[in-house]
Amino acid sequence: MGSSRRIAWVDYAKGIAIIGVFILHSNAPEAIIHTVDAFCMPLFFVLSGFVFSIRRYSSFRPFLWNKFRTLISPGIFFAVVPFVIERVIGMFSGNTWTAKAYAEWILGIAVNLRGREGFGNIPWFLTCLFVVEIGGYILLRLSKRFSLPEWAFIGVGAASILIGYLYSSFIHIVLPWGVDIALSMFGFFVFGYVMRIHQETIERVTHPLTAVIAVALLVVATMLNARQPVNVYMNTYGNIGCYLIGAFAGIWTILAVCISLNHVPSRGFLLSALTYCGRNTLVFYCVNAPVYGTLIPFVLGMVGLDIDGGSIANQLLCMFGAIVINLFICSAVAEIMNRWMPGVLGRSHDSAPSAKRR
Repeated sequence: MGSSRRIAWVDYAKGIAIIGVFILHSNAPEAIIHTVDAFCMPLFFVLSGFVFSIRRYSSFRPFLWNKFRTLISPGIFFAVVPFVIERVIGMFSGNTWTAKAYAEWILGIAVNLRGREGFGNIPWFLTCLFVVEIGGYILLRLSKRFSLPEWAFIGVGAASILIGYLYSSFIHIVLPWGVDIALSMFGFFVFGYVMRIHQETIERVTHPLTAVIAVALLVVATMLNARQPVNVYMNTYGNIGCYLIGAFAGIWTILAVCISLNHVPSRGFLLSALTYCGRNTLVFYCVNAPVYGTLIPFVLGMVGLDIDGGSIANQLLCMFGAIVINLFICSAVAEIMNRWMPGVLGRSHDSAPSAKRR
């Protein structure tokens, strides 16, 4: 663990996961939304755990600084820039803010509670992942000190998912920095770490045919959980059995597909595009956050699509339209960031994805 060599199928899976986020933030049919929601964010945390390592950190301080630099700092940047643009437009249109309103927005960035109108927010996934990776650091340090066996990691992961589920079901209070969601997602992160230990076995047993069974389980679990479908942002999961079956079946499906793609002799446009998306998920996620609620509906409305419901055909067109618009805008911003502003992302010019292609 801890090699800097990228794993192609992990990038493919991250690319599919970020496209899943685009679907969730679109006028897609409800059945598709619920199915993607069942596994999309757990998949992100599994993949994050799979590539997680603390080997190059001598102590907690450099680890914490690195995570702040690569997660929180970009999140603040992508929260502030759209806010400044919106405020400039607002001032020219007569929509001025009071000093109190600005103070509340800044306070929101510091506290970062989801869904608070008028308060600034770093994209919740970044703060939640920040909290989860701190937990990962603590767990690995404890493991090294006390020589924890593998079953202890599995136990911690299972306990975390259970505690997060119970918190969601019986307390359900939104906590700063996505800590409430982190209670559940930390378990998937730990399972991802354990999977890395068994990478060769995972790559051997995830045969494409197993994805057929996994898809069937995912669909059935999603249908049975329809009364209160999974919504990680809202920290709601419905029936715990359906939630876990759907999440792991969806994760298995994507891993089986991506590991199979890894054996394709030559990479075509699709695999290159998935790789690019997977290597730029942070930018894609942050850019999607301010555009999906206003800009994308505006563009789709301009071409005559009903961006709120409508027929199934209309919803599918909205979904594909949102994916295309997101890919275009997010890729453009990713190129700008990687070529000219990699420091904002906590990267050097040599490590940016664009630089590696040249």
